[in-house]
Amino acid sequence: MINKLSHKIAVFIQKNHDQAASMDVLMFSLTVVLNAIFCTIMILGIGAVTGKFVEALLLLFSFVILRFFSGGMHLPTSKLCNFISISLFVVLMHLPVSYWPAGFVCNLIAFILVLIYAPTKDIMHLNLLGPKYTPHFKAASILLVGANFWFQSPFMAMAFLAQTLTLTPIAYKGVSLLERR
Repeated sequence: MINKLSHKIAVFIQKNHDQAASMDVLMFSLTVVLNAIFCTIMILGIGAVTGKFVEALLLLFSFVILRFFSGGMHLPTSKLCNFISISLFVVLMHLPVSYWPAGFVCNLIAFILVLIYAPTKDIMHLNLLGPKYTPHFKAASILLVGANFWFQSPFMAMAFLAQTLTLTPIAYKGVSLLERR
């Protein structure tokens, strides 16, 4: 569905813009953007229908902003990514978790993982600033997770933990096993 829509938009762009990027570049870029929009709409929509819109919004914002600075592994297909992401957020937004003690433990583990693994090498090579800003991205990641010790949001803690688990070598090994299948 998303691939077909990406293709139609890419064809339209190529027909109407002389200096458009190649079809492959357009397709890849559009697929990434449309997948992000699809996941966001689905997660927020489910949150709204189930009365958990604020929780869904907080989870999404926390996860995405930390992922921007810390990086993390990517699943081999966009369909798998969409399925796992939507499922994860739906479960997390409905968990009856308080900050003390469960949220605190989640936040502490996320903080330790950020100290050890953030930012990943792949994110530092993909961003426009380049690897020389690695200390800045690490500091931003530490400050984000550390700020939740003050905010004490269980949803931020769960989002941070979910995101920081994607930084670990075990996550990368798991993805490489999926890619071999």
